[in-house]
Amino acid sequence: MKSKQQRLKTLEEIQQLRNNLSGLLGNKKAIDPNGNYVTFEVRDNNHLLTQIISLLEVCVFALDGDGMMLFPANQNASKADSVIHVLELVLRILPDSQMYYLDKLDEILSKLEKR
Repeated sequence: MKSKQQRLKTLEEIQQLRNNLSGLLGNKKAIDPNGNYVTFEVRDNNHLLTQIISLLEVCVFALDGDGMMLFPANQNASKADSVIHVLELVLRILPDSQMYYLDKLDEILSKLEKR
């Protein structure tokens, strides 16, 4: 009986963690209604990771390549400025909340296995 109660408590703890999850794949209630946001759709964490990798690859190519890679209407920007903007975007979309959630979930499940 005690084991059943412990498992129920563990499930409730996991649910509470998930309810507090914020970020791209998290709780939509966590978005500040006073801010301006741009959203894009991802299917799952793997799709999000693929998008981030693609953005980083573009930055590497832009810094490594010989081409200018600048939009003609934006001739005043440097290649470095453009890469900085993309890297700032990547930092904002990193799934830090999901990674925290997965670490805590792993910790909780590890404790459950040891019992």
